[in-house]
Amino acid sequence: MNKTILALDVYDFKKAEKLVKDTSPYIDIFKVGPILFLQSGKEIVKMIKDNGKEIFLDLKFHDIPATVQRSIESAKDLGIYSLTVHSVGGEEMLKAAAAVKDRPKIWAVTVLTSQTTTPDEVIKRAKLAKSCGVDGVISSPLEIELVKKECGKDFNVVTPGIRPAKANDDQKRVATPEAAVQAGADFIVVGRPILEAADPAEAAKNINDRVKSVE
Repeated sequence: MNKTILALDVYDFKKAEKLVKDTSPYIDIFKVGPILFLQSGKEIVKMIKDNGKEIFLDLKFHDIPATVQRSIESAKDLGIYSLTVHSVGGEEMLKAAAAVKDRPKIWAVTVLTSQTTTPDEVIKRAKLAKSCGVDGVISSPLEIELVKKECGKDFNVVTPGIRPAKANDDQKRVATPEAAVQAGADFIVVGRPILEAADPAEAAKNINDRVKSVE
């Protein structure tokens, strides 16, 4: 499975469909967040699955344990590959999420890459997530090696904030695809560098080639 996840952070179903079809040779998992899910719901999930690809549902569940558990059960029925919860929801919520049988992979958000933080805070949240039975965390490129050291190689680290070159935007903790994979990222999440490219398929190919060169 390719390590690059494409974030379908677009409003329009047709645009999302074209992106999936154009980048499918290089992308196996597509991230669906609240923008697109609120627009297209189950239709977008079906379209991605019909193209033979997996869905990472990035709705960042954070609520009372029973509500999060039922949300995971509903997501399971969609046949998605993985989803996110917020680690700040705490031990009881994380355990309730992880307890769902035959569920998708659960990746807990440590600290958003638009925020500043300390490595200690990220590690604290990652260790809590692991102790609760969660499959991995969403973590910036700057903490990948520390998370792997503290939580083990089998604990997934999924890394947003990927930029092929230095960019001026709202992401503060970023790295190149090569640096993230070399540090141990299991998956990298890429959005704007592909979505805003003149040729998204070529941009996806370029990132995929760069990742494979250091795997």
